[in-house]
Amino acid sequence: MQAQKPAVLEYATVSTFHWGLFKGKINQRHLHEMGGNTGAVTVSSISYTALQISPHEATVTITARFHPEESWTRYPKLQKPEEALEHEKKHFELTEVYARKLRKLVSNSHYSATLFKDEINKQFTELVTQHRTEQVRYDHETNHSIDSHQQEKWNARIDEQLGSLSTYTETTVRIKFTR
Repeated sequence: MQAQKPAVLEYATVSTFHWGLFKGKINQRHLHEMGGNTGAVTVSSISYTALQISPHEATVTITARFHPEESWTRYPKLQKPEEALEHEKKHFELTEVYARKLRKLVSNSHYSATLFKDEINKQFTELVTQHRTEQVRYDHETNHSIDSHQQEKWNARIDEQLGSLSTYTETTVRIKFTR
């Protein structure tokens, strides 16, 4: 019996990003939202899980996830498949940027044991909203990778953000309660 692949892939576990990761069928809702000639869609998300909460501390994991069964492509029927793949990869990397931003925020926040869950939920919701807005802006400004000049700018910007947040690549964050 062959082992099943996970339903989602974490950023930290994806060594190479390639068209074979896109397992989903073309989604009509995506076409309606983005246009009928959309060539690929990366579905990614940020998640957090409290692994352990005690009266004095908590341990959480914060991950950027790629959803292969929801992500799809028309590859190999794309005009510029390499550029399109790089654009989709940057969507996933942008998700990792926001996961790192959340790790940084959580690492530098002061929580009480009694309000921890509410406070981290609020921070998570705010960062996810910012992330969604940034993903839409990325597609809009690059015209879904068609504007190569803007795509280059975004590539550099995302790379710079990943670098500046490199201290926060570890997905597990340990939080000491201070109040």
